[in-house]
Amino acid sequence: MNEGWIPLEGERDQNFRVRLPSGRSAVFKLCHPEEGEDVILCQAEALEHIAAVDADLPVPRLIRTRDGRPLGRMVHEGAAYPVMLLSWLDGEVLGQNTLSPEALHDLGRMLARLGMALRGYVSAAPAARSLAWDTRHAHRLSPFAVRLAEDERELAQDILERHAAATVPAMQRMRSQIIHGDVHPYNVLIGPTGFIGGIIDFGDMVHGPLILDLANAAADFLSAEADPAETIFEMVRGYRSVTPLEEAEADCLIDLIETRLVMTPLIDALKSASGIRPQGYFETFNSRSMPMIRLLRKIGHQRLRGLIRRAAAYPAIPAGPAPADEQSLTRRRRFMGEKLYVFYDPPLHVVKGEGVWLQDAGGRRYLDCYNNVPHVGHCHPYVTEAIARQARTLNTNTRYLTDQSVEYAERLVELSSEGLSSVVFVNSGSEANDLAWRMAKALSGHRGGLAMDFAYHGVSEAMDAFSPSNAPDHWNAPHVRLLPAPCLYRGVFAGDTDGLGERYAALADPLIAELEAEGFGVAAAIVDSAFMTNGILDAPPGYLEGILRRVRKAGGLFIADEVQSGFGRIGASFWGHRHHRIVPDFITIGKPAGNGHPVGAVITRPEILAHFLKTGPFFSTFGGNNVACAAGLAVLDVIRDEDLVENARSVGDYLRVELKQLMSRHSLIGDVRGVGLATGVELVRDRRTREPAASETTRLLNLLRDEGVLIGSEGKHGNVLKIRPPIVFTRENANFAVAALDRALARL
Repeated sequence: MNEGWIPLEGERDQNFRVRLPSGRSAVFKLCHPEEGEDVILCQAEALEHIAAVDADLPVPRLIRTRDGRPLGRMVHEGAAYPVMLLSWLDGEVLGQNTLSPEALHDLGRMLARLGMALRGYVSAAPAARSLAWDTRHAHRLSPFAVRLAEDERELAQDILERHAAATVPAMQRMRSQIIHGDVHPYNVLIGPTGFIGGIIDFGDMVHGPLILDLANAAADFLSAEADPAETIFEMVRGYRSVTPLEEAEADCLIDLIETRLVMTPLIDALKSASGIRPQGYFETFNSRSMPMIRLLRKIGHQRLRGLIRRAAAYPAIPAGPAPADEQSLTRRRRFMGEKLYVFYDPPLHVVKGEGVWLQDAGGRRYLDCYNNVPHVGHCHPYVTEAIARQARTLNTNTRYLTDQSVEYAERLVELSSEGLSSVVFVNSGSEANDLAWRMAKALSGHRGGLAMDFAYHGVSEAMDAFSPSNAPDHWNAPHVRLLPAPCLYRGVFAGDTDGLGERYAALADPLIAELEAEGFGVAAAIVDSAFMTNGILDAPPGYLEGILRRVRKAGGLFIADEVQSGFGRIGASFWGHRHHRIVPDFITIGKPAGNGHPVGAVITRPEILAHFLKTGPFFSTFGGNNVACAAGLAVLDVIRDEDLVENARSVGDYLRVELKQLMSRHSLIGDVRGVGLATGVELVRDRRTREPAASETTRLLNLLRDEGVLIGSEGKHGNVLKIRPPIVFTRENANFAVAALDRALARL
């Protein structure tokens, strides 16, 4: 042998390090002819594909022949041998040395990059070949378990039976592509810094589940000198930083690791039966396989699966069965206070949401006709992906220049009323209303305010004063006056027809006079345009115009609380206040803006914001953060792309027609009203006296829950069914809800 040719390790091929005329080293591979030229050509093509899509990935580069062919040919004693020339990678084979946790994390990243680089490569050869080391077919090695010691035989059979019964069917549903399949310590090079310097030997490529690259490597890098749990954790964490694992992949990983480990002694038995002498490093792998399986079982599959799920960014699976609802209630009382503020009796234990449906812990689905927070549907995929994508990229505050907050502010201004072109971000509707109130006081110089009787505008101290519905029997706010609800069904002018808007608005005059007489003046009036807490009212035309005119005449400003009525819910327009033909001084948003992700904002005129900032800067650490704004932008996209404003109008109109038809069969229904997908059904014991049916309403809500429909109650008397679903609600959903209400009323 020429002294310039240095033999290298190889299981089927003969490999040599050679010196090229340029002085650089290369790897000369004399390939085993029984592999088949298509399999060998696949290796060459795969390496060229990797070089094209990830040029920095440290794998060998193919050196083509002088005439440009990927493979050469050598004839010896009448036999033709395919020949391949590859670039030399500097570094030392890891072998029996161990990697630091940081290097294991790096190895996981490298495996994921390798998978990404190969996923666009297609070849029939890896799918057609039969390879003993292909983990998918590990159960074929079962006949060789008889050659193991008795205790090892039972362990091997247990692993192979589970593999065939559960893991193989699971793998059939997983992501599959051409994979390296054999990244082990003798195929990995370590650079001078102790990190991965290269991955070599593509001779075991197969077309199989992507997760096998990670599972095989994790099994092969376990050693007695390092904590196996930490090894697996760091490799999964590194892999996931590039390529997120699917949940099924994460959950079967420990079983695949065990399968890979048990294959080593079984393949040794196969080779022994065939008279094949194993490779030099094979004995090292073989001697540690069964002890490592026992160590993994000592640690416990449950703990290891939990570590893997954590590394893969999935929540841990509870160790035992889900706690019963009574246990959940006990835990909630212990840690969240004795007074339970929950819907239904008994409370509903929900675990999943999708579109207009919620699912309880027992697997039953419920039509959600109440929640306005998931405005475009529970867990809308476009919104959830926008949140996750942004969270993986950047999430910081508005003291830096970032794109999402500016783009979201621009979109909100485009949708807002004339002149409202300044946006201040906060985290909730409560904060938005609180901030708008502060701005109104700063500009007006006044300290008094107007709100609707039984209104709700938030939980801060300032907004609690404007939210008598929080605690009606204990409400006391000397600087706030409450406007009588402009209710056409049971209000002070109910039954009249002429000029009702102005007549109801005139009820504000003595309240404004009181505030001025007591030295408060009027800083602002705040109104929810859908009058949700008042029972979802059809306010008479001109009412809010009259209130706004009077407030401004008194030197105050008008806050349109659009948390419940905005974002297309009322169907007639994007904002609720436009339904009343007014232009407010502030628009405040919260809940639906992020479809469940905390987002809030005040939209106002530039001069109002400028005056407020004269007193000092305003800053919200989380207000306007990148993820919140990404959620907000996604919600706006969905509303536009799915034409949900029109959907709210058409489905809402249809729903109320169907509900009114129930009135002929159920005298308990006194009134059906609303606009868009905000509908109130008022229940009364007597249509003539209009006596509120409060207790019947409570019972009806639970009966509806039994029918699979979730509806809330509202109004000062607690007798109004509040139907306020996500605005992706369809006519089919409306039919389902109306039929359930019909049955529940019949059972009441």
